Amino acid sequence: MKSLFILPLAIMLASTSMFGQSLTQPPRIDPSKCPVGLEVEQNGSLVAYKNAYAGPADDVDPRFVHQRSAQRFDFKMTNFLSHEIVEAEITAHAFSDKLRAFGVPAPTPDLWQTVDVTFDVKGNGSATRELSFAHFPAIRTFDVDSVTYADGCTWHASSPGACSVAPRAPMRISAQ
Repeated sequence: MKSLFILPLAIMLASTSMFGQSLTQPPRIDPSKCPVGLEVEQNGSLVAYKNAYAGPADDVDPRFVHQRSAQRFDFKMTNFLSHEIVEAEITAHAFSDKLRAFGVPAPTPDLWQTVDVTFDVKGNGSATRELSFAHFPAIRTFDVDSVTYADGCTWHASSPGACSVAPRAPMRISAQ
């Protein structure tokens, strides 16, 4: 008799969980709208470094030394065409460190940074580059805004977010 009540409950919880995830998961690249594939994986964790604004390193006034952090990512771009890619314009979208409530649907990122990335992606090949983003505590997506080919031709995304991917965090397995 208990199994009659447990099965519907399990189905309801599983479908609710899947429904919630589909609303909060960031978009993935749609091959029909984007001439490249992009895989972004977080490379390690936040990297903290100190930055001094004035004077030699051993003569710095502590009031002018600031702790900063950067996130590092490995970008693997796959070229679906036979033309060589030499550059891509990529925009990172992130959440600032202000307080907010995360619900369904998820809030819209309020930080962004656009960078021009030099690639050497042969036709029908792939290449990887490492990039770091400072002051971006929680990156949600990366958009490929444009791609420049070796022959000078340029592809532009049809709309913001049309060629977008979410970064993957590596899963560490402890060997204890």
